[in-house]
Amino acid sequence: MGIIRLHLYGFFAGFLLDLIIGDPHWFIIHPVRLYGGLIALLDKLFLGASDKGRHKEAGERQLILSEYATGVFTLAIVVLIAGAGSALILYLCYRISDLAFMIAEAILTCTALSGSSLIRETTPVRRALEDNDIGEARRRLSFVVGRDTDHLLCDEIARATVETLAENLSDGIISPLFFLALGGPCAGLAFKAVSTADSMIGYKSRRYYSFGRASARTDDLLNLLPARLSALLIMAASFLLKGCSASRAFKVCRRDHGRTESPNAGYPESAMAGSLGIRLGGAASYNGSMIERPCLGEGSSDKEPDCKAIVTAQRIVRLSTLLMEIICLFVLYFTVICCRA
Repeated sequence: MGIIRLHLYGFFAGFLLDLIIGDPHWFIIHPVRLYGGLIALLDKLFLGASDKGRHKEAGERQLILSEYATGVFTLAIVVLIAGAGSALILYLCYRISDLAFMIAEAILTCTALSGSSLIRETTPVRRALEDNDIGEARRRLSFVVGRDTDHLLCDEIARATVETLAENLSDGIISPLFFLALGGPCAGLAFKAVSTADSMIGYKSRRYYSFGRASARTDDLLNLLPARLSALLIMAASFLLKGCSASRAFKVCRRDHGRTESPNAGYPESAMAGSLGIRLGGAASYNGSMIERPCLGEGSSDKEPDCKAIVTAQRIVRLSTLLMEIICLFVLYFTVICCRA
């Protein structure tokens, strides 16, 4: 059986496996857990355990360049291990049998996706809000967002939940699907390695400003196309779902996508805001510091997100994911046909 056909079957099986069990973080040897542990180890090795004495004066160019170089090395090592490790596993399984190869690809594909997990992790937040248990809603939200949740009100909790649904649709579902379809688990897990590095060290803090810059820039580059594709998928899903507006999603996305600091996050978030007719963004607290973020969407102060907005956003995520899978399967099937011709 041709390798592309095997890839098609393994890719589809991995998608189904993700629908059934979600992202299996309980795996002892989960790839993302391994990448995270390696990044943490290299972080401690190169930067030390604290920030003491690390303040960079204007003339300390050599230190800045050194930290940038070690950051590039860290990223390269993690990506190499991700790509080469998955390639080795697939090669060994291919030597055993076609079935072993497909099973291995399905499992690796599942570990790179987080579609079901995203819905499962945001649903308890919605249910707590529906039960008017704001304390439980804050606690549940803290598991899926990086901002401070201790003092959030109901509308702020709903807004944060919709924002994480939109952002993770792109980062955790569409981008991995894109790279998994393009290059199999080797490309998909290499992307996850970059994404993990960005989430751990890609900050503009004093500690990581130089060390994590390569990870942040690489993550931005890899998400350029998937983020824009995510916005288009949100528009397509909005056209098919009742209570959403594809035209408003397009209008708001075209107007507001450039307001965010990230070159990519504004696309899915503004499209989601437009589709639901709500306002996203605004002030948020991170590690005790209040950050003023740009507002996205047309919603006024009396059209804040609520539980209904979370439900609809989850439906958009599900349908967008399905549409992306159909597109990927169609492209792979067409490739198989062309290779046989």
